[in-house]
Amino acid sequence: MDLIIFDLDGTLVDSMSYWRNLTIDFLGARNLKISTEVLHFLNTYNLKLSIGFLKDYYKLRESFDQLYSEFDNRIIDFYSNKVKLKDGALKILKYFKERGLKIVLGTSTNEEYARIPLEKFGLKKYVEDINTVENIGTTKNKAEFFHILCKKYGILEKSSYLVDDSFIALRSAKEAGLVTIGIYDENSKDTWEDIKRENPHSIKNLLDLKNI
Repeated sequence: MDLIIFDLDGTLVDSMSYWRNLTIDFLGARNLKISTEVLHFLNTYNLKLSIGFLKDYYKLRESFDQLYSEFDNRIIDFYSNKVKLKDGALKILKYFKERGLKIVLGTSTNEEYARIPLEKFGLKKYVEDINTVENIGTTKNKAEFFHILCKKYGILEKSSYLVDDSFIALRSAKEAGLVTIGIYDENSKDTWEDIKRENPHSIKNLLDLKNI
């Protein structure tokens, strides 16, 4: 193991219920519903792509900028004032850092949002780089996302690990040749059996990574 890529939401920070409810409440206010399948799909998109999808899919009347501003204000408040770390997050990052591993984020969340909890909880001294859907140029539901990351750091895919709660992202990383580790999150429990079946190293607590 030379490179370990951590997802952010649902992996290092406890935020997936917020993201799900943000979209559900946003659509609910417009008397619209969203399926679980679409919610999982949106987890691999960044905010701009998600808003574009919702606007087109539901034929929303508001402009893209109006919708973006509505989401943006809520998200900044959440990451600044309400988000919490997942159990063991700080300890496991320190553990891998002390062993000389390169630790980076691979997230669908915009960089300006991801930086808030990294700084707030002191994670940035362990996480060397933030890779997002926006700055990589493709989504986490494509193997290309993970190929680009490995090439960026000059590390072979077979020597790179992904820790993620999204079964879609895990499948893409496995297709790219990475070693994949599923992490349990309450908000993706409906896919947990699939995650465990497809990713034998799957864990329920981040500190369990020490045993892999």
